[in-house]
Amino acid sequence: MLYLSIFMMVYGAFILVGMLLQFPFLYNNMKSKAMIKMMGKKGFNILLLIMAIAFIVIGYIILP
Repeated sequence: MLYLSIFMMVYGAFILVGMLLQFPFLYNNMKSKAMIKMMGKKGFNILLLIMAIAFIVIGYIILP
């Protein structure tokens, strides 16, 4: 569980940094473009923020 918790926290931090710095590979792939078309850029950013916070919190909770 240690490795899973570390992976989840690092992945959550990566999503958060990617959202803040607007990494193009997070926004220019087909799935992201479809989701941005459905919910708008602001909604997609909110989704990324919620996912990042959830990964960081869950990783911290399962940390032994």
